[in-house]
Amino acid sequence: MDETALRDITHIIHLAGAGIADKPWSSKRKQEIVESRVRPLQLLANVLEKRNQRIRAIISSSAVGYYGGITSSKIFSEEDRPANDFLGNTCKMWEVAVKSLDQVAEREVRIRTSVVLMKEDGALAKLAKPVRYGFGAAVGSGNQWMPWIHVDDLVEIYMKALEDNNMRGPYNAVAPEHATQSVFIKKIGKALGKPVFLPAIPGFLLKAVLGEMSKVVTEGSRVSSQKINDADFEFKHPQLQEALNNLLT
Repeated sequence: MDETALRDITHIIHLAGAGIADKPWSSKRKQEIVESRVRPLQLLANVLEKRNQRIRAIISSSAVGYYGGITSSKIFSEEDRPANDFLGNTCKMWEVAVKSLDQVAEREVRIRTSVVLMKEDGALAKLAKPVRYGFGAAVGSGNQWMPWIHVDDLVEIYMKALEDNNMRGPYNAVAPEHATQSVFIKKIGKALGKPVFLPAIPGFLLKAVLGEMSKVVTEGSRVSSQKINDADFEFKHPQLQEALNNLLT
């Protein structure tokens, strides 16, 4: 990289990473998913150290995939250990790379991001499209948890992480309201004024098409927002139906 690009830089926000669900998880794609997250952070750490330059904070994206896809009554917090699966191990390596900047940054913050709801792109657009045409349905059991956050709240969490020197370590970027995928689809239907009546799409069909990547949509855990709440963060969109109405109507 052009080392002069870091001149006078005091804060770095790291969002780099190949899309988790953009392509099937071949061995090559898995390597790309990991390296696209880890290597840029290692590069930044090496260049800052070479320049003998310290920054005030490194704020990096991570993901709630850290906790794995476990559909249960447990609510995962930042104190829980990473899951021993591909996404859990990816997030673990990602966050270890963030912490490698401890030598050159006064503090580091890891934002474990859930499904981000936005108008034009991402998961919501893909979920809403079949509902608009009357073909909306959950996948798998429909009982898997789907942690989520409105894009406006995610942006505000990053702004707070920039400005609040007390924020350190991991924070879950997830709205307070928990919802299963079945409930999620029905609330999309309510926001669009469309009925959702089709049975769930069997998980084995998705696995046959998507392979291991099917876990992204057929599995999911409940994740706590308590730590970011305790940091005096106030969600603009804490309730799922209101967030969907805001984005879809």
